[in-house]
Amino acid sequence: MDRQISLSILIRFLIYFVHWMVLAHLPVLLKQQGFDDVAVGLVIGLFALSSMLLMLPMGLFSDFFSPRRTLLTGALSFALYFFLLPRATTLGSLLPVVLLGGLGAAALIVVSESLYLKQFGQERRGRRVALYHLSTYLGFGLGPLAGGFLLRSGLLFPAASLGALLIFGVVLGIEDHSVRVFAFRDYGEDLRQFKPLMLMACIFMLGTHFGVEQTSISLLMRETLHFTPERIGLYFAVVGLWMAAVVPFVGHLHDKRSTVFLFFLAGLGLSAFFQALTALAFDFWSLLVIRMLHTLGDAVALLEFSVLTALFFPARRLGGNSGVLYAVRTLATFGAAVLTGIVNHRWSYGASFLVNGLFVLLFVGLSFTLIATNPQRRLEVGWGNRDDA
Repeated sequence: MDRQISLSILIRFLIYFVHWMVLAHLPVLLKQQGFDDVAVGLVIGLFALSSMLLMLPMGLFSDFFSPRRTLLTGALSFALYFFLLPRATTLGSLLPVVLLGGLGAAALIVVSESLYLKQFGQERRGRRVALYHLSTYLGFGLGPLAGGFLLRSGLLFPAASLGALLIFGVVLGIEDHSVRVFAFRDYGEDLRQFKPLMLMACIFMLGTHFGVEQTSISLLMRETLHFTPERIGLYFAVVGLWMAAVVPFVGHLHDKRSTVFLFFLAGLGLSAFFQALTALAFDFWSLLVIRMLHTLGDAVALLEFSVLTALFFPARRLGGNSGVLYAVRTLATFGAAVLTGIVNHRWSYGASFLVNGLFVLLFVGLSFTLIATNPQRRLEVGWGNRDDA
């Protein structure tokens, strides 16, 4: 089991390392190719939308067919996506390439996590999920740092393709999960209750800030703060390593708490507050401090998202239900990315962070009110009693 956990964690690291090695610099590269802010937002949003459309099918496919084979398909799709991306120089030629990248992202991101939670997420949840997220944040931090240096040598996209093929090789070493037959209506019954519905609403809000970040953060650093590609990579590295450092403590704190859902909302609120303050950043250090505090909230919210997913849904249907949650999150990412492009074009890159932060803060306040004013809802989320959620 220890070897399987290690391989699963390595796969997750490689997925995020390769994904963010390109994505962190893609808005800047698109701008350099002559795309305006609206087009950049549209391209980033289309990638998210194509992923969203495929996340539910990929999750269901892994439940009914084979998680490992689904991951292998995703890795090959990702490799081809990175190979074709620099060769697509018009918006029309980008669309099929983005669709292919969405297929790879949907298969890799959703199925890798659902397979891990199926196999290892039910015992010592906080620590095991925290360790898994640590690998995610290391990939998120070190990928853009490597990408910043690879841009100088023109090797960014070949390196990303090779990284995707490395994912394929590592996936060959993991054990598959047994496939069980059950009815599709069981998924509807899983999702029809208050806690899963509330979780979907929270994930939607979390997704909006990902859309803003993926569209604006690199452009804010490049166009407004005038960072070099290496400086942008350094920013991502510091933030990623910071999240990797704090997530074990978040996992330990999780294991001592009974109100996991409220912990999730608190993390979302902290993230939103410093998302809004990002608009005030004026140099590298001010941006770094604000974003480190922002990502502290992210670390809490994302860990609790994984824990609550494992808590709310049966392991045998975790792929399909995870696909629904990721699809909801990615739908929000798509919408926010497109709107962010419009906001950036009309106002500034900082304005999109301010608007999004205030929007999510309003949602958190309404959610606490919705729970606090109803005794049954308080009971369901463990407010005032020893409940897991």
